[in-house]
Amino acid sequence: MPLRRSDLEQAVRYLQHARELLDEEPLARMRASRGALDLTVRRLSPGDLLDSAAAEVTMLREIAGKVDGETRTDILKAVAILAVRGG
Repeated sequence: MPLRRSDLEQAVRYLQHARELLDEEPLARMRASRGALDLTVRRLSPGDLLDSAAAEVTMLREIAGKVDGETRTDILKAVAILAVRGG
């Protein structure tokens, strides 16, 4: 089942907020996580046809395991949307 645009937009909002929170982190190790979030947001943006978000869900779960707090919560909310709707 293809993801609905509204589901993608909600997931992107969560990921953008998580990205903003990661920007506040001084650690260089977060650089890779920020890059992966940027890539995922681009893939979920309008213009890309996405029948399944399985790859994105896998990557986001990996990132969520490396962060904590509100950032982790936002990423896991996006994962929940993507996994239930199209992953």
